[in-house]
Amino acid sequence: MSKNETSVKMDSILGPGSFFKGSVKVDGGLRVDGTVEGEVNVSGTLTVGPDGVIKGDIVVRQAIVGGKIQGTVKAEEQLELHGGSRMEGDIFTRSLVIEDGVFFEGSCKMSQGNKSGK
Repeated sequence: MSKNETSVKMDSILGPGSFFKGSVKVDGGLRVDGTVEGEVNVSGTLTVGPDGVIKGDIVVRQAIVGGKIQGTVKAEEQLELHGGSRMEGDIFTRSLVIEDGVFFEGSCKMSQGNKSGK
């Protein structure tokens, strides 16, 4: 699946002004433009809009962040931090993209991961 295909598919949206506290598990993609306090587990792409805030640990296939995250992020494939975003916590991923103007405080561990069939 190409990067464009994964970033377009949104199965669930937490809109602006929304607040959710607890664990979120989504089979597919999730866009957050509100606030989430708790664990976030997304099998597809997590998109955090410029006003989106997540306070908690995140496990995803891919993440595109324009807002704020406080917690550990485990992104199986890639994590993109867009200009103006804020990341406070540790990152575990195969690929990391950080644009100019990002605040990042934490550590990052990158690995190729285990692919079946190799």
